[in-house]
Amino acid sequence: MKNLDQIRASNAILASRQAIKGKDSGEVVKKVPPMIINDGLLGALAFACQQKDSNGYVLLFQAVVIHLQSLRLYPDTASTDIRKMAEWLSAQDSARLRALTAETLAYLSYLRRFASKEEQDADRNDTNG
Repeated sequence: MKNLDQIRASNAILASRQAIKGKDSGEVVKKVPPMIINDGLLGALAFACQQKDSNGYVLLFQAVVIHLQSLRLYPDTASTDIRKMAEWLSAQDSARLRALTAETLAYLSYLRRFASKEEQDADRNDTNG
């Protein structure tokens, strides 16, 4: 059985290879944790909901949804719609919201590292190729 850090790392590696790619997305991964700390998880999620579907913020929060689903912390396993998650989060009590915020920040810490690693590898390939 995997521990929580292994699950976070595994999900972050998957997200960095699939959804969170490129220089702009790497920057988004750096910007979202301070947004969550300053505005709360719901505030940062509301900002992402205003963006276009292919925007880095949307892709990042979709990765968060997938991570929370894998931990069974978010019950809607059929969808990665961040608007549905925002609605669900707004109905939770403050203790649960704090726990989900802490887990999201812990996951994003891994995702930031792996996304920046993918970015460095892509930069090396661009200069060598």
